[in-house]
Amino acid sequence: MLAEDGRVALVVGSEVVYAGGREASAATMTPYDVAAVRLADGLELAGRPPADLDRYLDALRRDPSARATALTASGEMATAADAVGLVETLSGMRWAEAEVRTRAGGGLVGAYPGGQ
Repeated sequence: MLAEDGRVALVVGSEVVYAGGREASAATMTPYDVAAVRLADGLELAGRPPADLDRYLDALRRDPSARATALTASGEMATAADAVGLVETLSGMRWAEAEVRTRAGGGLVGAYPGGQ
């Protein structure tokens, strides 16, 4: 399970990390609340990165196969090869079930409601 103040960070391409921006919560986040930084050195590329972004970057740097990471409710960093694997690890559900439940609760999956 994701920590109350946790967020997901994803590597896109070879060096850009996208993460929920500063002051954005998982419950209210929109596509406009995303920050982009460079994996190698944390250089801010877009948005306002969260104050604790270093812990996310460190988790991604430690595991070369990791492309996704999140802070768990137990305070540990979970990593996975992709966002689907991370969601399945955090939720204990298969992706399809987690997606249906999220959408049913009004949550955003992907960049736009309804997967558009």
